[in-house]
This record gives sequence, C-alpha cells and structure tokens, in this order.
Amino acid sequence: MTEPPYFHIGVVVPDLEEAMTQFSLHYGIAFPEPAAIHIPDPSGSAAGHEIRVVYSKEGPPFYELIEATVAGVFPAVAQGEVHHVGVWEEDMAKRVLELKAKGIGIEASGIGLEGRTGLVEGAAPHWVITEPGPTGLRFEYVDAGMRVGIEAWRELGRFPG
Repeated sequence: MTEPPYFHIGVVVPDLEEAMTQFSLHYGIAFPEPAAIHIPDPSGSAAGHEIRVVYSKEGPPFYELIEATVAGVFPAVAQGEVHHVGVWEEDMAKRVLELKAKGIGIEASGIGLEGRTGLVEGAAPHWVITEPGPTGLRFEYVDAGMRVGIEAWRELGRFPG
C-alpha cells in the first residue's frame, strides 16, 4: 500500500478537549495530550499568538484538531470546517519558491514544532500554511524532517518540545 498524498486533515474546533471527546466517542479516535504552539506574526515582528493543537493517534490520514483563536490563521469563524490538508515536503526551500512563483500566499509559517519564528529571508521554514485556494481549502506543507517528532508526539502521548 502506498502512502496517501496527505498525512493529516486540519479541523478548527471551538473547544479542543470537547472535540477530542466527541471524536473519540463518535469515531473511536484516540488523542495524545494537546500542545501549545506559538504562531509568529507573518511580518516577522515579535508579536504572534498561541494555538492549542493535537493530532489523532490513528491514521493516516490523521486528524489535527486546532482550537479556534480570536485572531490569526485559525479564527472562530472557521469552526467545524476542514481548514487544511497537510502533506510532507522533502524540500521546503524549493516549495516556498514554487508557491511564490505561482502567486500563492503563505498565511502562516514556522521553524520547529513550536513555530518559534516566521518565514525568514534565506531560511527555509519547517512548515507553511498557504492562503485559501478557490474552494477555501489551504495546504500545510510540513518538512519531512519533522516526521520523527510528530510521530513521537502521537505515539508517546506527550509533545516532545
């Protein structure tokens, strides 16, 4: 069996713990402990915001539940929607250049699981989320080098960062 073209589906939810309970009850899906991740401001300023997120243990594809925020890339108006699909990317620098060449904007990016810094000129991010396409769907490109850490989080039940 080959790997699917995406490894996770990102869904924005109003309350992370309640969504985890409901997904477990209705779909038999288990989740590890959620993690808090800092999303930097795309302008590179010191500002940004924190999100709470969790990946399902079962998959692929995995469910990524993201608690809605007041502002930023995961707003409350997106609750219950499939916000993005996540794909592994072997060459992030090349992917970012391809997105820019096609005129596809980047809504959020970061380096590391903690998202500690935004898209820095000359440095390839570890993950980027595109702006919405014609159907409203976004793509999250995740550096394949992050796979070990993300899998450890799901399997061990605790965010390794």
